[in-house]
Amino acid sequence: MVGISLLDVAAITGLPISSPELTSDMEPNREYRIVHMTSYSEFIAQNMGQENEPVTEDEHVAFLFYWLNAIVFCSRSVQMQKLFLALAALLHEGNGFNLAKLLLGHLFEELGYLANFLRNNSRTNV
Repeated sequence: MVGISLLDVAAITGLPISSPELTSDMEPNREYRIVHMTSYSEFIAQNMGQENEPVTEDEHVAFLFYWLNAIVFCSRSVQMQKLFLALAALLHEGNGFNLAKLLLGHLFEELGYLANFLRNNSRTNV
């Protein structure tokens, strides 16, 4: 079976496969108080700060967490995926990390989902 490799993705997108200045353990420097075991609407309500107040670090991490779940990876789940919390914290802290394996894995997962729908002659959004 022939499939896309990380080298193919690097050639197509220009994204590096590895870099010497990456956060290897994927652990943020500190923990953030983010309520994540809720639906999207509850997540926003529980993590939103007060109006006319400066955005806190926790709010910024919560925004990035939501953005990764809802916009970047388009999660089909009705709840926030805990997997992306560490990524949101690393983005907030300005750390470098390699997303190649995560993006490629997500791409293959979605292609498999689409193939199942096509195989069953079902309708789906691409």
